[in-house]
Amino acid sequence: MSEDLLTYLSKKIREEQRLIEEDLVMGKATDHGAYQHACGVYRGLLIANNMLLETKERMEKSDD
Repeated sequence: MSEDLLTYLSKKIREEQRLIEEDLVMGKATDHGAYQHACGVYRGLLIANNMLLETKERMEKSDD
């Protein structure tokens, strides 16, 4: 897996996070359940992005 792919995926994940942030700020959650769901998805995206960034760092270190 190339570092470019990891960078691309990380960028796409951050874009999704921004969309969720915008929705939450605008009050688009219809009820508490929708709010909880959005927060859960956001947390999952944070975890996934951290995993991608850690993998990218490990790949960069292994290249040295």
